[in-house]
Amino acid sequence: MRPAALAFSAILLASLPALAQDIPGSEFEAGNWSGAATSDDRGGFSHCYTSVGYVNGQTLWIGLYPNDTISILLSQPDVKFQPGETFELWVMMETGLPAIGNGEAWDADFAGITYDGIQPTIDFLNSGRYLRILGMGIDDGFDVDGIGPALAQAQDCLARQGGAGGGKVLGAAPGGVKAPPKVPDLTKPKTSGIGSGGGLGTRPGGALGTPAPKPQP
Repeated sequence: MRPAALAFSAILLASLPALAQDIPGSEFEAGNWSGAATSDDRGGFSHCYTSVGYVNGQTLWIGLYPNDTISILLSQPDVKFQPGETFELWVMMETGLPAIGNGEAWDADFAGITYDGIQPTIDFLNSGRYLRILGMGIDDGFDVDGIGPALAQAQDCLARQGGAGGGKVLGAAPGGVKAPPKVPDLTKPKTSGIGSGGGLGTRPGGALGTPAPKPQP
């Protein structure tokens, strides 16, 4: 797993030709996670994603692209970014060594990191239950229980939309212009547990909680 060398233009959100849209019929759910395939501004397939919301308004979003890259983004209501702003990020689970690389803000709300190699990155994310990303002003541990089935469905989504072998397209950059993730549907179930006070680096398991109950019809 290594940071992708992606060359993106610094383009304001207002200049985007159109926001990405979910492809009808591609939606899936796995526990508190949900996702879908997304089209680009020309109506063609762009990527598959899965995301989960947290009760304090944080969002974790993971996008799988047909050039075998995977983006991990976070948002937090009280943290704002400058689009194109870069960071040195430490990405870690509660066990093993952190993965260190260069991250970037996609818009004012979402920032994170993109890696080459979907499968090695998924193996890394499946190595624990708690995710922590340091270096962009969000210092929390994230309960990612259930991420395995969600990522498996996202991989299936990519294979269906992109063709055999996950639709790997060598040399392509994710979307060219980065479309920010959509804010999750407020009716979707949330995950409650967020670490604090030292987080996973010093206190594995910490104060992380369990997924909140799904809302009843």
